[in-house]
Amino acid sequence: MTAPEGTIEVEVSGRRIVGNGVLEVELRPVDGSPWPGHGPGAHVDVHLPNGLIRQYSLLSASEEDGTAKIAVLKTADSRGGSRFVHERLRPGHRILVSEPKNTFELGEDDEHAVLIAGGIGVTPLLAMARRLAARNAGFEFHYRVRTPDRAVYTAELESLVPPGALHVGADSDGSAFAPEEVLRAAGPQSTVYVCGPEAFMDFVRKGALAAGIGARAFRVEHFKHEADTEGRPFVLTAARSKVTVEVGATETPAQVLDRAGVFVPTACEQGVCGTCVVGVLSGTPDHRDVVLTPGEKASGSVITLCCSRAATSELVVDL
Repeated sequence: MTAPEGTIEVEVSGRRIVGNGVLEVELRPVDGSPWPGHGPGAHVDVHLPNGLIRQYSLLSASEEDGTAKIAVLKTADSRGGSRFVHERLRPGHRILVSEPKNTFELGEDDEHAVLIAGGIGVTPLLAMARRLAARNAGFEFHYRVRTPDRAVYTAELESLVPPGALHVGADSDGSAFAPEEVLRAAGPQSTVYVCGPEAFMDFVRKGALAAGIGARAFRVEHFKHEADTEGRPFVLTAARSKVTVEVGATETPAQVLDRAGVFVPTACEQGVCGTCVVGVLSGTPDHRDVVLTPGEKASGSVITLCCSRAATSELVVDL
């Protein structure tokens, strides 16, 4: 297999169950090269043999033995990705993954970091905890799960998080989690990093706003987002390809351009991974994604073609 540009051919070199429904998978580049450099919070697009592409956070990537690890929760409403990983991906199998991408970067000079994980959202935050511990930085870690058997990597977290700053709780044991109270105690100078189910992140976001934590200090990682892709039709021009199309009310720009012969790289098709982001040359985007920063959205200079639309009757993109 020849890996296309921007991807790495890897072999599954190990797998183990680390919690109820949570499988850890170890990946090693086939050519023996080290993993490309990346910071904590990075993820890879995993190209599964069944044709699906899914995003998983990198738990770790070792320069010493060339392996990286991801953790995958088998969900009841799986669209085929997590089920395939759990049931069919075995040691020795070779697949493609993207080079690491990081849309959830850890700040280099945060005064105080508050890491809040919901379920499998612990994976990018564990990597952040490792980096913060290596810096001897002060931080706290709040980890919520449905049941105690779904809490993973707690022994390592206990060794990383400062004494008294690790709080693990399960919904099933009746313990409460009050984001506003937690973040008021942390103080307005804190930077908050959150990953987990959408409803959980929205819950924490409301608590952060009530506690006086501004949008710039509140950072989230999305791996699933039900984007509303419908809206008013508009004319879309791919300038470099010299192709102009009309995007219908129930179509996405990526779908229409693909039919017209203009290749748009996509992965999640939900506006969470950033694979399809392109520059905007004229017109105003109607952003439907959750991957672009508030600043990027306000600038109107880029758009996610898999789900976003145009607020103007015409839009010209650099494609």
